Amino acid sequence: MVKKYFQQMSLNDAVFNMPKYLQKTLYESWAQPFQEVIFPAINEDRFSVLYSDKPSRPNSPVNVIPGALILKEIFQLSDEELIGSIYFDTRFQYALRLTSEDRPPISINSFTNFRVRNYDYYEQTGIDLIQEEIEDLSKLIADVLEIKGDKVRVDSLMIASSCRNLSRIELVYTVNAHFIKKLDKIDKALIPEECLVYLEKGHKNETIYKTRDKSSESKLEFLLKQSKLLYDAALEVNSKITDTEEFMMLKRMPGEQTKNDDDDFDNLTPNEIEPKENSEISPDSLQNPSDPDATYRYKYGDNIGYTANLVEQFDDENGIIKTYDLKPNIYSDQQFSNDTIEKLSVEQNQNEILQMLIDGTYFSIDLAKKALSKGIELIPGELTGRKPDDSKLSYGSTFIVDKKENVISACFKGHEPVSTNYDEEKEIYTAKFSKDICAECECIELCRIKVQKQINTVRFSKKRYMSDTIREKMDTKEYTQLANQRAGVEGLPSVFRRCYNVDRMPIRGLVRSKIWFGFKVAASNVKKLFKRHKTVPA
Repeated sequence: MVKKYFQQMSLNDAVFNMPKYLQKTLYESWAQPFQEVIFPAINEDRFSVLYSDKPSRPNSPVNVIPGALILKEIFQLSDEELIGSIYFDTRFQYALRLTSEDRPPISINSFTNFRVRNYDYYEQTGIDLIQEEIEDLSKLIADVLEIKGDKVRVDSLMIASSCRNLSRIELVYTVNAHFIKKLDKIDKALIPEECLVYLEKGHKNETIYKTRDKSSESKLEFLLKQSKLLYDAALEVNSKITDTEEFMMLKRMPGEQTKNDDDDFDNLTPNEIEPKENSEISPDSLQNPSDPDATYRYKYGDNIGYTANLVEQFDDENGIIKTYDLKPNIYSDQQFSNDTIEKLSVEQNQNEILQMLIDGTYFSIDLAKKALSKGIELIPGELTGRKPDDSKLSYGSTFIVDKKENVISACFKGHEPVSTNYDEEKEIYTAKFSKDICAECECIELCRIKVQKQINTVRFSKKRYMSDTIREKMDTKEYTQLANQRAGVEGLPSVFRRCYNVDRMPIRGLVRSKIWFGFKVAASNVKKLFKRHKTVPA
């Protein structure tokens, strides 16, 4: 049963019994803006779905737990250290409005149980309650700091999984060994005789590091054959084994590590198993059974894990992370860009334009068109792809498109076409110009118009025109000054690595990693509030 816990300070509150100079010190500390702004804004009702409606022993205060977990990330504490701070540090008690309590109504299990409930709810519904809460708090902080919502800047960062990088041989051996250990617990008789050696001490080192290949069989082929033996043995028994996580890893591996089709795998013999070449292994294949969601990507070196996307609302003085996401690291920046456009458009006023400052990898003409239709203007710092031929004028600088009629209305010299048309299906502009007028133009050699026998013709796509127009804008001083403002978000990856240890989170899996990362985002935002109050903790 959810216990609503709107803490009020009693007349006997410990703070009232402090000497005045200690009260002053407390009120000037980081605890004051936290208890005044952040704590009362935590929405207890949001988390009511995690608890039973039936009468039962009351849970720990729901608003205290996420509040405490934000403080944990600000001060980079373990759960044990966090509990100690709540019990022994009056600032923590004051920040969480617990100074009137005889004993803080929370234990170390409160944090673990709260996280587990959120993990399970996320996996069952796809709803991240922590993200919803943190994004609501970010709106509040942005309002307090008076940050206008007309500009955002976007960047991504790679986040390493805490799992070890395994070679293919180590991976196959580990999957086999985990499944054999599971069989040993259920019924040792189910383990094929050839695989009993996995239970012997030192077998892993002997197999992976010390043994040499025998005849034409490689270690990898030999281990994959054993995987097939184990797979066949599991299919002969009930779902008690085939429903286990260890079997799911064993079942997943053939399609990723062998050339054999998944559908035919059941009918093959172990001797028919053929491993793929290294170059054929997909980046989204299993990297380590301890973190099955982690994927592989080469970016400034080998990376196994996830990628985070950060969208920062900012002004000249402050920036608050408005929204964020975490995906496997093979998720592209353009996919993040599309997701961000969709999310921001929900609250975007169509009568106003939101400027979204992005890196060139987030940009495409299709995304720019989609964004504009939703009241968002993409501002790339540069464009990817081949640059147009500089020996000719661009379509964007040479021809004028009437936005209302959506046709070519003139060339940049002011000459109107004889006829003009726009193919909506193919999104192609076409216009015909008088040969006599073009012949007298001093720019004819630089113009992209096609000279023909009876009349000159120009034809180009809407994508090309938009691309040229953007490149023209990018050469202006005003655009450069605006695009340069994105540089502020590029420091966030370093902050999250140095201050919040994102590459050393003590959990694995996409859902768990995203929830832990969310509290780090909240910590980053709340510290901006502390800075406003000049109470940033060391």
